[in-house]
Amino acid sequence: MRIGVYGNLTLDELDQNGKLVVRPGGSALYSSLAAAYFGARVSIYSMIGSDYPRNILSSLKNRGIDVFGVNKLQGPTTRFKISYLADSRRLELINPGQKLKPSSTRDSLHAIHLGPVFLEIGLDTLHYARYHSKFLSLDVQGLLRTERPKGFVRLARKRIDQFLSKCNLVKATEDEAGVIAPAPTIVSTARRLLHKGPQYVIITRGRSGSLLVEKEGGALHIPSVPEARVVDLTGAGDIFVGSWLATFLSVRDALWAGAVGAAFASLSVRGFGASKFRFAREELFRRASWAYKNSRLVKD
Repeated sequence: MRIGVYGNLTLDELDQNGKLVVRPGGSALYSSLAAAYFGARVSIYSMIGSDYPRNILSSLKNRGIDVFGVNKLQGPTTRFKISYLADSRRLELINPGQKLKPSSTRDSLHAIHLGPVFLEIGLDTLHYARYHSKFLSLDVQGLLRTERPKGFVRLARKRIDQFLSKCNLVKATEDEAGVIAPAPTIVSTARRLLHKGPQYVIITRGRSGSLLVEKEGGALHIPSVPEARVVDLTGAGDIFVGSWLATFLSVRDALWAGAVGAAFASLSVRGFGASKFRFAREELFRRASWAYKNSRLVKD
């Protein structure tokens, strides 16, 4: 299967044991690596600056990811400073990067995933992606972010219904979903999102697991897989959706795809960078089987 991923690659400044470390990041990076892990032929469409390390692109190529659509421009790459307190994350925008434009695909695509990080994807790219893919998925995070004083990033309610109406899958955190479609319960929030157009909605809730709701089906709670060795939470949600998309395209079982996403996300937090993807495949599917068996219907 061929999957295109749109979204700016980033450079993220993280506090690692009191030391500031700069690492590659971005939804496009993590979701692409996760999808490629399952054998998808992934192409990334992104803007980077002259400061982006060449070895990262070489590493992506070595994993079978096509970076032909990664364009290098003058100026800096999209950059954030990330800090964590327990499960909460604080983002500071250092540089917003460049807006993306639709890129001509070299091959037909089974799916396109839109993974913006800070307002870089507009309606022109949305319409192009919808026309050139059979299945279109969206992570809403980068459409809702706004810069506050001193560079801190917050969520703001914005008009993104055109995006929601054209996507087959919409993925959001609980906070993001509440900003778009506030409702008394998390299930009713998901239903409101479905009413805007998508067939599937995934709402991730950290240690509380995730919610998968299908337009013509029930609401399913997928538990978070327990992991004692939490080193770095960065990219877990992006890995979840990349895993879900590649698995769903293969087996067309939304719940099993969600269980695989939960399993991959739980394994990813045990390391930094490339080490997030180093684990035994048997352990991944053992965890996925546990998540699948322990998923349950949730009343509306």
